[in-house]
Amino acid sequence: MNFSPDSKFMSLCVRLVALFKINLLWLVCSLPIVTIGASTCAMIACLNAMKQEEDCGARIFFRAFRQHFPKATALWLLIVFLAAMLALDYRIVAYMTFPGRMAVIGVIFFCGFALVLVGGIIFPLLVHYPGTIRDTVVNAVLLSIAHLPKMLLVTAMNILPALLLVVIPQVFFFLSFLFPICGFSLIALYDLTVINKIFAALEEPAD
Repeated sequence: MNFSPDSKFMSLCVRLVALFKINLLWLVCSLPIVTIGASTCAMIACLNAMKQEEDCGARIFFRAFRQHFPKATALWLLIVFLAAMLALDYRIVAYMTFPGRMAVIGVIFFCGFALVLVGGIIFPLLVHYPGTIRDTVVNAVLLSIAHLPKMLLVTAMNILPALLLVVIPQVFFFLSFLFPICGFSLIALYDLTVINKIFAALEEPAD
């Protein structure tokens, strides 16, 4: 095994350590819950720096955290509010009996899925193309529709832990040790790899 600084093995180790640091910073800064949006933007900024082999430590994280805090927090609270409304609607409808009840439940689940779909790109979009909250939301919706296949991959990765918990809890608990180590940063890295392809397509010069 090659342990030289330029070897692929050492490069992998450096990336794993960076992912651990980013994951830890995200967890700590997300503890107040209301700061999850800003923490996610900071994690994205660090992952972008890591992919470009630049410094991706705490300095970059907290700089991005402060920079995106107002808009990211507003977007996060909007997502939480909409999710809470959908959960409340489901709870009300689930205990009622009326014609078309299952259709209403289907609409609620569809709206919830759409919220997760758009939520998967909204924070990378804010980091990559800083703009107003309204523009970010509108562009996130339009990009999610225009690049639906890629965003379905992102959504599948984002809901995978919850699906494992519900469908195969044994696998979830077996893999749960990864989340405090590098699980969240790995998921974000996968999402960012897919979403950056969407951004690259937008930036391609027109023929």
